[in-house]
Parts: sequence; structure tokens; C-alpha cells
Amino acid sequence: MSEGAGLQPIARWRVIASLTLIAQVVILLALKSALEEGFWFVGSVSATVEEGPLQLEGVSVNLSIEMQNEQDDISIEFFGPLRLSNWQSERDDRAVLSEQEAEEHDENLNETLDAPTPETIKSTTFTLINVGIGLSVLLIVVLCIDLRKQASRSWLTICRRFASFGAFANILAVLLLILLALPGSWLASVAGDPQDFSKSRENEAFLAHAEFHTETSLSVDGYLLEFEVSGYDIGMVRPANRSAVEAEPPMPGTPDAESYILLSGEMRTDTPPYVSEMVYYWFVLWILIPFALLIQQRTAIDVRLAPLKMYE
Repeated sequence: MSEGAGLQPIARWRVIASLTLIAQVVILLALKSALEEGFWFVGSVSATVEEGPLQLEGVSVNLSIEMQNEQDDISIEFFGPLRLSNWQSERDDRAVLSEQEAEEHDENLNETLDAPTPETIKSTTFTLINVGIGLSVLLIVVLCIDLRKQASRSWLTICRRFASFGAFANILAVLLLILLALPGSWLASVAGDPQDFSKSRENEAFLAHAEFHTETSLSVDGYLLEFEVSGYDIGMVRPANRSAVEAEPPMPGTPDAESYILLSGEMRTDTPPYVSEMVYYWFVLWILIPFALLIQQRTAIDVRLAPLKMYE
């Protein structure tokens, strides 16, 4: 009798769980390969001068980057370079704001740049993918220990559920790194330190009474940030009037009011199809199926215990 009991068929939920785990390993290996060979996302920043001194209206720049694993592909386009050059030559490059506003600018810049580099995020992503593969393999081993039993021993069940939750959280972290952290790190690196471009602190362009408005949207296909920046370019204000402009915006129609500049644009990231598909794979293979199997397993155990309850 005991020998016959040991030849019970493999529980159906274990078969489904094993196939799901194998699919997880295959998907993660494919994701790792795609990230190593292809691009992580395509990012673009475009900005246009809507209002500005010296007829800067219409001057715009488009910057795009194909974020790859080894070497990123960057391209920049300028429209209206002659007007931009004229503005740069006319403005007083020695103009700076007050010491307090300069310190606030440096603090905001440091806060913006206090983030992991894209290379660090890429390396961490690969590490987490390898951890996810290891967790899936571990779950397959745990499932096979009690392959022909409807319910595992308690310590195996606890181990399996902790590993399953760890795999779910691990892949969620991978997706957040690719969809959010990496584009954010790239944006911070694009903003960079103005000294990297001007090679001189005196050439930093400060805006008095600056205003910054943004609207953001996020989806599995990418991230969009629309922004609008305005203020008074101190470099275009007469030296004798700079303190007054810093203290209070100039009256409309006055010569100092002509230093007003308005810049609008957007920052966009477009994720490749395989990253978007990974979100759906994660939802099905790491959330939906494991949760459904948990309910099915619990139901099967309750059915087996029902006759015992009747006899009680």
C-alpha cells in the first residue's frame, strides 16, 4: 500500500510551476543578451527659445543619444547658430548673480548630479538579472525535491515562497533601473556641470527670477518631461542696473526688460520593444501565474482535508 502511495502522479501545479520557471530563465537570458548587444533606450532633448534678446526667437537645439552597453551614439543639431553666436558675443560673460543666488545654484546643481552614473546602473542591472536567473533555478530545485507530493514540507514551502517573492522584487528592480533610473542618470549627465562646456565659471549663464515649469508622463514605452524656463539674463543687463534687476524684475518696456528669455522644450526617452515586452512577461510569469498557482494549491489541499472534517 505504501509503495502504491509513493507512485502518485506529479501534481499539476508543480508541472506548471516548473515550466513557468524555465520560461523565466529563458526570458532573463534573452533580456541579458539583448542588453549586451542592443540599445537600452533612445533619449532626446529638444529646446527652443520662444522669447529672447537679440532676436533669439527660433534658436533651437536637438540632442539625441542611443544608450548602448559599450559606446553610446550621440548626435546634436543646432538651428539658428548665427543668432546664438551673436547673443554670446554681445552678452557680458563676466556677469554673475549675487553670492547667495550663486550658492543656491551650486546646491541645486550638486543635488541634481548626486546620482549613480549610467555605467553603474548598467552594471547593477546585469548583476540583478544574474540573481534573478539564480532564484529561478533555486525554485526549480526546491520544486523537484517533493515532486510527487501535493504539498511540500513546511520548511520547503517557506523557502519557496521567500525565493518567489525575492524573484518578483528582483525583476521589478531591474525594470525600474532600466525604465526610470537609467534615463534619470542620463538626464543628469546631460545637464552636467556648465564648466565642462565653458571651461570657465565666468561664462556660466545665470537667470534672475528664474521660473521652471514641468509636466511629466510615464509609460512602458518611455518617459516624457516637458519643461519651460524663463528669467532675465544678467549678462544682457547694463552693469549699473544688475543689482536692481536681481532684487526686482524690471518694468515692461524698459531696456532691462529686453533681457527676458523664455525657453521651452522636452526630454523624451523611448524604450526598445523588448524592454516593453519584459514588463508584460514580468506581470504574467512573476506575478499572475505564481499567484494563481498559490490559490490552486491551497484549494487542492482543502479538498483533500474535506473528508477529514466531515468525519470530525
